[in-house]
Amino acid sequence: MGIKDILIPQETKFFDLLEELSSQVRIASIELGSVFDNSNKLSTIEDLEHEGDRIVHEIYTMLDKSFITPIDREDISKLTILYDDVLDAIWDVTNRMHLMRPVNKLEYMTSFPVIIEKSVSEIDNALKLIRVMDRKTIEKHVINVHTYENQADNLHDTTLSEIFQLDDVKELLKHKEILEKLEKSVDYCEDVADVLRDVVTKYS
Repeated sequence: MGIKDILIPQETKFFDLLEELSSQVRIASIELGSVFDNSNKLSTIEDLEHEGDRIVHEIYTMLDKSFITPIDREDISKLTILYDDVLDAIWDVTNRMHLMRPVNKLEYMTSFPVIIEKSVSEIDNALKLIRVMDRKTIEKHVINVHTYENQADNLHDTTLSEIFQLDDVKELLKHKEILEKLEKSVDYCEDVADVLRDVVTKYS
């Protein structure tokens, strides 16, 4: 038995639930790209968001009942809240698209979902490695998320400049709000990645 086996109780249910939550976020991130072409995706992502809420509730119920957890309760709580924030942000984008229905599809509507999907994929892969505390590989995933966040910042600034050139004020405001929601999704991804790095640093 190694030191990690002593330090990390072999209660895997929390990891199972976090991976289940990650799966919902992953699917939502994949579906997000088609939201800008098909508003009917609203119900699909809404269902994923509701399922995410159910998983979050189950995690907190388990936290209340568990005497021993595989990692600190605070870390489980942070990962749960922040990853659920990513899912909520994706739902927010979807809902805004449905309500506002901007006339023109601008380039950021294609590029931002790709960045979000890639960021979520990195987190999903890193999260699965928390069970074994593979610090080196998790660090690589975290670095990739930060790279995507930098790309998102640049895309946000470039797009904002383009949006303010629009003549139609209503369209301008619609695009600006959707853009901000998209950037927030990537910011939350970075927050999750940072917690994953903190956890693996603590236990490895």
